[in-house]
Amino acid sequence: MLKVFWESHDPENKAYLRQYRNAIFTLNDAQRVAAIESKRQLADTTHRPVYTAIETAGEFYAAEDYHQKYLLRKSGGIYREIREIYPDAADFTASTAAARINGYLGCNGNREQLSRNLGRLGLSVEMQENLVERVTNSCSHFAGLTCPVGK
Repeated sequence: MLKVFWESHDPENKAYLRQYRNAIFTLNDAQRVAAIESKRQLADTTHRPVYTAIETAGEFYAAEDYHQKYLLRKSGGIYREIREIYPDAADFTASTAAARINGYLGCNGNREQLSRNLGRLGLSVEMQENLVERVTNSCSHFAGLTCPVGK
């Protein structure tokens, strides 16, 4: 899991606010030792500073509603369509489909995953095509993807 974590964010990013910091939250000493060692290895390998904090996990609070699925919220028609399916804020936040769409909009995943999941996201054919067009145009590893529906 630490390997995926280090590959999924910029450890050189200095947080300008506490709520936006990169951090690993540990539950016990073994996790803390593993996190510290992985951070040291990354710094030794890259020869760059690693600003990611390692902290003891405390009480967890979900982000405010307006922070949930940020990229999806900026997607126009795709967002409006998903909110019709999940009009309740808690249901929207908990939606696996909304999380996946938000992830794809953030260039996470790959062509095969999106092709496999596209029809399961609850989007109309028009919005499926919109999603494919958006990620194809903005995400290098989605380049060349064509929408498998509506054609």
